[in-house]
Parts: sequence; structure tokens; C-alpha cells
Amino acid sequence: MPAVECPIDGCEYTTPDLDAVIVAALLQTHSTAHVPAAPLGTAHAKVEKVKRPFIKAAGTSEDWAYFKTRWADYVTATKVNGRDKIMQLLECCDESLRKDLTRAAGGSLTDKSELEVLAAIRRLAVREENTMVARATLHNMKQDRDETVRSFGARIRGQADICKFTMKCPGCDIDVNYTDEVMRDILTRGISDPEIQLDLLGDKKQDMTLEEIFHFVEIKEAGKRSASRLLDNHTVEAAGASSSYKKQSSTAQKEKTENFAFSRDKYEICGYCGKKGHGKNAPVHVRKKECQAYGTRCDNCNKNNHFAQ
Repeated sequence: MPAVECPIDGCEYTTPDLDAVIVAALLQTHSTAHVPAAPLGTAHAKVEKVKRPFIKAAGTSEDWAYFKTRWADYVTATKVNGRDKIMQLLECCDESLRKDLTRAAGGSLTDKSELEVLAAIRRLAVREENTMVARATLHNMKQDRDETVRSFGARIRGQADICKFTMKCPGCDIDVNYTDEVMRDILTRGISDPEIQLDLLGDKKQDMTLEEIFHFVEIKEAGKRSASRLLDNHTVEAAGASSSYKKQSSTAQKEKTENFAFSRDKYEICGYCGKKGHGKNAPVHVRKKECQAYGTRCDNCNKNNHFAQ
């Protein structure tokens, strides 16, 4: 069979003049050279499907802020747009809220814009709250037992976001947000550990930022956890040493009692061999060495370690 060229454009490979079966096998093997190899160490991981956020009626302003953040992330991940985007937004509502939206709009909302639908959902899904009540709730918040300072800070941030800590600058009419300053005071006041709180209040730097306070408290909490584990280990070791000491004391006391009893009846007749010198009821280790009956069998009762007489 004549030589056959590679069918790929630009490839100069040509088979030798061999049998047709061998030529076909050579071309098949050569074709693998045109398949791009996957980079080493790369693996295609299965990506979890992005979950659509959920919202229902009678929520708070904090719930609404969280929903808007989740919705923005969902849109970014799925790249949904147009009419499908509005459909997905409406599907985020529970059945009761979806029904109220349809009633309030007098029909379908699929022809509305995203901003219009979001505004309609907010009117029905969020309870209006008094700002002063929200601020009073914020000022009464305290760190729970075994709650980290970061988790406590997240709870404070969620509540502070609905308190509207903004004011217009008298010089430039720009809205100034002072939420972090208020959070810093709430965080300092709400720390559950009085020792850490006193250390923070007594620190020479009294103008810490919110992040600096978080860092300060985290270091103190970590130190206390480590000290607690160290004390627990020392307690276990002390308990073990105490138990070992008690056991040794008990053994020593038992031996002392046995030796005292042995010395007291040392000159009485042994109940096993009938001889004097090692006591009436000597311990086994003494009888093993000194009692002549030890290791013998009685002719009358066939029991070990005593003479028949």
C-alpha cells in the first residue's frame, strides 16, 4: 500500500509503504498527537447549583437587606436576565406573598422592571419599624455565653444597619455614616467577660477603631481558652498523681499491718507445720521461704501447704 499523509492541515506526517491494516493503526496512533493534553494537577470539580434566595411576609428590615444581598449574588452566579430574571425574582416569594403581590398589582408582574418588582415585594414583605425602637434594641444587645466576639459583632452589624446612623454634614451636605462609631461603643459595653471588658477599658489606647477592638478581644479570648485547657490538663495530672499516691499509701499501710501482725505472733506455733519462728499465720512470702509444710500435700485432706498433724 502506498504511503498515506496525515489528514490534519499543516501536519507533515506520512506513513511508510506498509500493509493497509498497519497503516490504519499508525494513523490512529498518530491522531492522539493532535488532541491537547489536560494540564497536570487539574480536575473538574462538580459545582454545586446556586440556591435561589427565599423571602416571606412580615420580615424585618434586616431580613430584607440580607435578601437583597443574596439576590444580587444569585443574579451574578446564574447570569439570568430579561423576563427570566423577573420570573426568578417572583419565585423567591412564598405562596402567600406571591398571591398578595398579584392582588396588589391587579395581575402579573412579569412585564415590570426589576426595581419595580423589588419595591412591590418590600412593601408587602417588610414590616415598618420605628427607628428609635431599633436603636433601643441595639443598645440592649449583649454577647451570649460561649459566643465569639466576631459572631456578636455580626449580630450588632445586622441590627445597626436598620438604625440609620447617618447625618448631613453642615458644611457640605454630604450624608455621613457613623455606624462603626456606635458599634464600637455597643461592642465594648456588651462584652460578656468582665475581665476582658476591664482590660479593654483600662488600655492606654482609648481611640481604638472597631477592627482594633475586635482584634483586642479576640486575642484575650484565645488566651483564656488556652489557659483553660492548660488548667484542665494540670487538674487531670494532679488527680492522677493523687490517686497514685493514695494507692501507694494503701499498699504500704497494708504491708505495715501484715508485718506488725507477723512480728506479734512470730514466736507462736505455725498452724501449717507446727514449728515456731515464723509465726502462727505468716504471710505467703514468709511461709514460702521458712515454712517446711509449704509445697507439700496433706495426707488426710489432700490440700496443699500443710502437714497432716
